[in-house]
Amino acid sequence: MSIVRLQRVTLCGMVKEKEAVLDQLQCLGCLHLSPLRATSQTDGEAASERPETAYRALRHLGDTPDKRLQIRFDPDFNIDAVVEKAEENRLALIAAQRRQEELETHIRLQIPWGDFIPPRPDELGGYKLWYYQVPNYQLTRIAGDLTYQIVQRDDRFAYVVVISQSEPAPGLMPVSRSLVGHRSLSSLYHLLERNSQHIEELNFERLSLTRWIFLISQHLVRAEDQAALRYAVNTSWDEGSLFAVQGWIAVYRLTEIRLFAERYHLASLIEEPGTEDRPPTLLSNPAVLSGGEDMARFFQTPDYRDWDPSRVLFFSFALFFAMIMADAGYALVLGLVLLVAWRRFGRSQGGRRLRSLSIVTLSMALSYGVLAGSYFGVSPAEGSVLGALNHLDMHDFDSMITLSVVIGVLHLMLANGMKAAYHWGHHSAWVAVGWNGFLLGAVMLWLTKTGALSVTLANVSWIFITVGLLLVIFYAGSRPIHNARSAMLRLLSGIHALTHATKALGDVLSYLRLFALGLASSSLAVTFNQLSSDVMQAMPGVGILLGLLILLLGHVLNLALAVMSGVVHGLRLNFIEFYNWGLSDEGYPFRTFKKKELLHE
Repeated sequence: MSIVRLQRVTLCGMVKEKEAVLDQLQCLGCLHLSPLRATSQTDGEAASERPETAYRALRHLGDTPDKRLQIRFDPDFNIDAVVEKAEENRLALIAAQRRQEELETHIRLQIPWGDFIPPRPDELGGYKLWYYQVPNYQLTRIAGDLTYQIVQRDDRFAYVVVISQSEPAPGLMPVSRSLVGHRSLSSLYHLLERNSQHIEELNFERLSLTRWIFLISQHLVRAEDQAALRYAVNTSWDEGSLFAVQGWIAVYRLTEIRLFAERYHLASLIEEPGTEDRPPTLLSNPAVLSGGEDMARFFQTPDYRDWDPSRVLFFSFALFFAMIMADAGYALVLGLVLLVAWRRFGRSQGGRRLRSLSIVTLSMALSYGVLAGSYFGVSPAEGSVLGALNHLDMHDFDSMITLSVVIGVLHLMLANGMKAAYHWGHHSAWVAVGWNGFLLGAVMLWLTKTGALSVTLANVSWIFITVGLLLVIFYAGSRPIHNARSAMLRLLSGIHALTHATKALGDVLSYLRLFALGLASSSLAVTFNQLSSDVMQAMPGVGILLGLLILLLGHVLNLALAVMSGVVHGLRLNFIEFYNWGLSDEGYPFRTFKKKELLHE
């Protein structure tokens, strides 16, 4: 649970060797570059240059369900020609699919009128045909002086054709006219068939182009590497025949950069970060727990001088998800899904991180479900092995509310405790200690009122509350005290900080969602079981099929809601309540200047 210590490295060399040196530095891949001079807009764009057309083509080919065997080497490969073909295929396929939808719509609208070729105006002596889909109950509202014919009729509508030189006035027909095309129904079916064949040909072409996916990806990565190199060249400092490049490096890689400087005859300067510097944040956690890093970066990268919340997020999210799901059967189903997708998750680093997080989360969900005694909403029989493991009653509201509140208090106290530990010596550390005293005293006082703790501890809880609030009042203001006026202003700042007491209590109560959502999930499972049982008993025979259908659909829906609630609210309690008390400033991530192409070889 650490943020890697960084040092600033400055390398100097000859300008004529700059590009070669930076290219090798990119191969080494250990620095987060800091620009030493401002760049033009063109230079800035070069750093994030992405050939969007090529990436669209790559996504288009990558979304193909079946792919051809990849070609991994072709000296005559022309990425521009292949990308152009893929882009043309993509646009043509979009147009053909849109045309398919239009033809299907026209056919659907024209079927009631029958298969005929609409006549041209010169064939009817200047008269035209006007088409109306009139509800049966409105037929009597058709003006009597119109010449019309009912060509088709069903239970709801009459399909009326009016012959007239001009469109009937709005008041003569009860409805607006229907738009019927100038083609016959059979010709529309013919066009639909030809368009379907065209779509099939385009899909065959798309399938054929998928054999170039690997080479396109490789060339795109190479293009991004070149763009990053150009940006590094343009943002380095040139002075006469010398150049300088600067960046941040992890302390455990200092030996590599020293050897690099010796190999290429570069002057190097290694410095500790100054108080005015804002180094990037490089998180370091064991591979098994690195899924917490993804959650931390997703919401807010901690500041370099703050602490790494990754491991806390990892385990607290798993616990909150388990409490919200509150069913061992659902955890087993998700475990089977994870087992099926095990190899797919293992193909990428991000997938392996998600896999580790999923293992811990589902293990906690299974354990909590066993303690809650819920297996797809069914409770184990008393006296059974599973019944002996049932120690939580979801319908014991007092106990479950107490559990949720205590977990909330401990979570917020952990946030304040970590903040105090990493900022010890600063006034904010004592403020965090003060809020922990207030939270501990408040929860102890509440537990004595509910009977969970001895009443004699009430006086002790008031001591924690009083000392905690006094620490907040005294240390919340950072203004130095020189005279009575500055002392009064600091006191007012401390009193104003006490308004966060209501926020602290509100944040603790926010953890009640763990109990509420867990109870909702458990209750829904029981309800679907009861509905299924009632249907089976009320309708012998076919009721068994309907009951099984209700059981399946109900539990699938409840599982989906439980997963969604577990993810959303599990993250929310970490990112909103926990982050607000535990982290002070936001940082920016450490981005290594390295060749991506080497990672793809």
